[in-house]
Amino acid sequence: MTTVGTFNIRLFPDRGTVPSRVAELIHELDADVFMVQEIRVPAAFDDVLAAVATAGGRRYRAALGPMCSTSQLQLGLVYDESVWSLVETRTQADLDPTGLCSCRRGHPPIMVAILEHTNGRRLAAVSVHLQFGGRRWMARARREQWSHLTATLGKLSEEFGGLVVVGGDFNSTGYREDDLGERAFIVRTVAEAGLTLATADLDCTAYWRPNRRVRDYVPSMLDHVLVSGATVGKVDVLGMCATLDGHTCPADVPNPDFHEVSDHCPVRVELAL
Repeated sequence: MTTVGTFNIRLFPDRGTVPSRVAELIHELDADVFMVQEIRVPAAFDDVLAAVATAGGRRYRAALGPMCSTSQLQLGLVYDESVWSLVETRTQADLDPTGLCSCRRGHPPIMVAILEHTNGRRLAAVSVHLQFGGRRWMARARREQWSHLTATLGKLSEEFGGLVVVGGDFNSTGYREDDLGERAFIVRTVAEAGLTLATADLDCTAYWRPNRRVRDYVPSMLDHVLVSGATVGKVDVLGMCATLDGHTCPADVPNPDFHEVSDHCPVRVELAL
C-alpha cells in the first residue's frame, strides 16, 4: 500500500500565503508521494517541507522542474525518502524534444520523476499543469495536450513495468457540468488509455469566484489523479473542499485557505501495489 496525491499551491509563495498553514495541509495530506504545481520559490517550499518533517516525521524532498521557459513557476513532486528514492527526472524538453506538446500561455504539460520503492518496485510519477480557462479554444488546447500526455504515459508504462501515477491541475473547468463535453472527453480518453481516473467521483478540488460583484466561492473540479498498474482504494479531498463539503461559500463567510494557501485543495489517493 502507498499513498499518492496532488496539490496546486497557487503561486507559492503568493501574496498572503501563510507557510505554516501550507505545512499543516501537507501534514494532513500525509502522502508518500504527491505532485505539486506553481512553486515560485523552491527554497521557501523546502522550508515548508522541513516544517512538516519536524511536525510529523515525514522525510519529504521535492524534485522540481520548469513549468515553462516563459514562466518562473515550477512543478514536480514531493516524495518521502523513507518510502521512495529518486532515480531520475525528465522535464518537458526531455519528453517531447519536437515541441509538439509545448508550453501554452505559460502552462506546460508535464514533468516526470522515476522513483524506486523500498520493495524495489519503480514508479513513474507525473506532475501535470494543463491550459487554463473555459473558452472553446482553451478546451481545445487541453484536448491536444491530453493526446500527447496519454501517448507519453503509454511509453512510460512500457518502460517502467506499468506503475504510473499522474497528478495535477488539469484545469478541467467543464468537468462538473460536462460543459463543452469536457467530462465525457476525459472519461473516454482515460478509458482508451487503459488508466483509472481515481478522482472520477469527486465533485470539488478547487474554488473560484466567477462573479466579481457577488464574490461567492464556487466549487470546481480541476485536479485529478490517474493511475496505471495499481488498484485504487480510498480517495479524499482535503482543505476547504472538505470543510465546505463542496458547497458554494457566500462571500461574507470566512474562507481563509482560499487566500492563505491556494484556490486548490489537496487530493489524496490510496493505492494497493
